[in-house]
Amino acid sequence: MTVNARHRRPRAPKYTKLAIGAAAAGTMVLVPSVANADPQPTIAQVNDQLNKLYQQAAHADEAYNTAQDAEAKLQQQVDGINRQISAEQATMSQTQTRLGSLAAAQYRSGGVDPTLQLLMQSDPSTMLNMSATVGRVQADNAGTLSLLAQQKADLAAKAREAAAKMALLDQQTKSAEATKKEFDGDVAKAQALLNSLQAQQRAELKAEQDRQQAAALAAAQAASQHSTTTTTSSGSGSGSGSGTTTNGGGTKLTIPSVSGRAAAAVAFAQAQLGKPYIFGATGPGGYDCSGLTQAAWKAAGVEIPRTATAQMQGLPAIPASSAQPGDLVFFYGNSSYVDHVGMYIGNGMLIHAPHPGASVEVVAVSSMPLVSYARP
Repeated sequence: MTVNARHRRPRAPKYTKLAIGAAAAGTMVLVPSVANADPQPTIAQVNDQLNKLYQQAAHADEAYNTAQDAEAKLQQQVDGINRQISAEQATMSQTQTRLGSLAAAQYRSGGVDPTLQLLMQSDPSTMLNMSATVGRVQADNAGTLSLLAQQKADLAAKAREAAAKMALLDQQTKSAEATKKEFDGDVAKAQALLNSLQAQQRAELKAEQDRQQAAALAAAQAASQHSTTTTTSSGSGSGSGSGTTTNGGGTKLTIPSVSGRAAAAVAFAQAQLGKPYIFGATGPGGYDCSGLTQAAWKAAGVEIPRTATAQMQGLPAIPASSAQPGDLVFFYGNSSYVDHVGMYIGNGMLIHAPHPGASVEVVAVSSMPLVSYARP
């Protein structure tokens, strides 16, 4: 009677890296790749289109993770119900065996009703003793039959509950498959857009992206250093100075020192720099945004939720002014739902798994529309 508790989950697909990531604005008009083609978009227009597609892909990834997370929880519930069903079946089997033994005993007594056997006794003392015994036996028989009926009802209820959970599980699986298709479509459109550019145009787009990212990082570091010098020289409170990391272009960046579990989480995130963004992945070969933050804090001995929205809602919120390395930063959304998350590493910077075709990198917090901060 055990309900089938294993549901096949859609595999997270493997994607070929896009030629380049989303670039920032520019004004140069791209050269048409074929004669008499429609007017080509500017670098700024291409960048806007890519950013829109990547944000849609991020939304699909978050929806997929949410469906997968719900699916996993439902699977656990189904497994638990099946264990309960097995236990109920074992108990019911014992009750049935007990009733069988009672029936066999009555058969051996010739099938005579216990009350009639009582009346046939000539010895008063035997009759009195047997009267008490018969009363207990009859009560026990009635109780056993009632118990068996209740066990059968409980077992039927558990089976119905398991069937209902399995139906929900099937819905979650289909939902995950649908969002995966949405993601595939957004990635295909972004790839087609990049493929429409000539090699020189792609190089110009990438160069502009790198330039703007470097400028944003430099501005973040400068602002943070100014803030530090106008308060105290103790940095994050350790008094031991700061460390360094590098962005995707190899530029060295200064990050504040950090201790405790946050230090372990940040160190793990730094060790993932350069690994590819992979849809729905939690490592070790690649990550999506919330997969990276979850894995980093798990390495530090702290369990946090799987999705970006669940991380934002399930962890204590903190003001931006109190942000420390290891805190999580949420983007693209509102207080109810977000599509992206990264790990703050100090000085206005974060490490994140950005989008398809890109790798885990360091960027400025100001490079994306901020929603909130939270601390595991």
